Amino acid sequence: MKIDNSHLYVLLVAMFTCFTFAGCQTDNSASGTSVAAANKNAGHLTIKRSAKFGTRMALNVSIDGAQVALLGVGQSYNGALSPGEHVISVNVTPSRARGGTATKRLTVQAGQTYSVTATWTNERLALM
Repeated sequence: MKIDNSHLYVLLVAMFTCFTFAGCQTDNSASGTSVAAANKNAGHLTIKRSAKFGTRMALNVSIDGAQVALLGVGQSYNGALSPGEHVISVNVTPSRARGGTATKRLTVQAGQTYSVTATWTNERLALM
C-alpha cells in the first residue's frame, strides 16, 4: 500500500496543533485562559446553566464580544476578568425562535467573585 506524503504531512501538522493547544484550557469546565488570569487583582466569573435549561441545546457564552465557551449539559464557565466593566452575552444553539440573546453588564472589582446563571424566563433566555 502506497501512502501519499501530502496526507501524512497534513495529519502530522494537525496532530502537532492539537498537542500544542491541548494545555491551553485551565480546567475541565469549558473555561478559557486570559491575561487577567495571571493578574492577582483580577475578579473571578462563573457562568452556569440552570437545571431546567434543557438538554438539546448548548449555551454560547461571550464576554466583551468574544466567544469564550460553548456549554453543554453539566458544564460551567470559570474565568478571570480584569477589573472594570464587562458585557456578558449568552445565546443558545441550535437557535430557538424566541430565545434571543441575554446580556448583562458587570462591573468587576479586584479580588471579587461573581456568579451568573443562564435560565429561561417566560420562554426568553435570561441571566440571573
